[in-house]
Amino acid sequence: MSLEAIASALPSIRQDAAEVARLTGAKESFIKDKVGLKQRYILAPEETGVGLAAAACEKLMAAKGLKPEAVDVLIFVTQTPDRKLPQNSAQLAQCLGLKAGLAAFDLALGCSGYVYGLQVVESFLAATGCETALLVTCDPYSRIMAAEDTATNAVFGDAATASLVLRRGDRSRLGITDFGTDGGGGEAIRIDAGAAQAPSVALQVDDVAAHDRDALRLKMNGREVFNFVMTRIPVSIETCLARNGLALDEVDCFACHQGSLYMLQSLAKRAGIPPEKLLINIDRYGNTVSSTIPMLLEAQMANGSMAGKTVLVSGFGVGLSWATSVIRFGS
Repeated sequence: MSLEAIASALPSIRQDAAEVARLTGAKESFIKDKVGLKQRYILAPEETGVGLAAAACEKLMAAKGLKPEAVDVLIFVTQTPDRKLPQNSAQLAQCLGLKAGLAAFDLALGCSGYVYGLQVVESFLAATGCETALLVTCDPYSRIMAAEDTATNAVFGDAATASLVLRRGDRSRLGITDFGTDGGGGEAIRIDAGAAQAPSVALQVDDVAAHDRDALRLKMNGREVFNFVMTRIPVSIETCLARNGLALDEVDCFACHQGSLYMLQSLAKRAGIPPEKLLINIDRYGNTVSSTIPMLLEAQMANGSMAGKTVLVSGFGVGLSWATSVIRFGS
């Protein structure tokens, strides 16, 4: 499997740290210095996650000369689909005019989802003999956050990415991946209502019940998430490197999930990652959930600095789940 190219798309509303501070009541200095966010983008009322993902795919397909009929597999990584049914991947396939014989499905993971997605794509292509896949990410958390909630609205931004993956390409190779899920900590990032256990509107013969606004909004316990990252991810990085026969100093750069600047810096210190090798983009986009890692890679691949390099990718978040792997790029 080869990761050949990545393209991203941003929604139309740009907000700077001062605007985010006004909305949340947080100090602007906290948003800039601790979260690391200087600006971010969120969906306008008329925009959708599928529409933003389509823009990323169209950008990628135009750049690579990829025709719709050539796409065999479409995997859409999202925990915040536009609708309950049908799945985002089906809607996106229709938007792009992809063939009816396509394998299209969603992967319901967020911050760890891109690394999981790479492994799923690799396995699917190998098992089926399909040649060409699009791995798409988009988690528009702006649609599920309370504006005044500092724990979420001072952190997240919206973005979409599309990655072209070929079964027999030669630009890169995915290494052995370390996975894990600590389901006991899953309450740290959650939405309490809106799914089958507690529908937002429950229709019965003589009853209509609606959950309140708070139950339908994203909740995050930042301290619990931070402790999870500091405990689990350094071990995952060490395990991944050992399984791939690599020493820490043999990795050229580290593309870790952009939870917050403070979290990234603390993780780097705990794991022994040199600060100059740590890729950062939270200052420009905020935490874009499943799109953080591919956007980091896109910037490096676009300027040619990945040629001949080894990059470690590590995503972690909702679940509480994590996935760490290495990608070796050819010269």
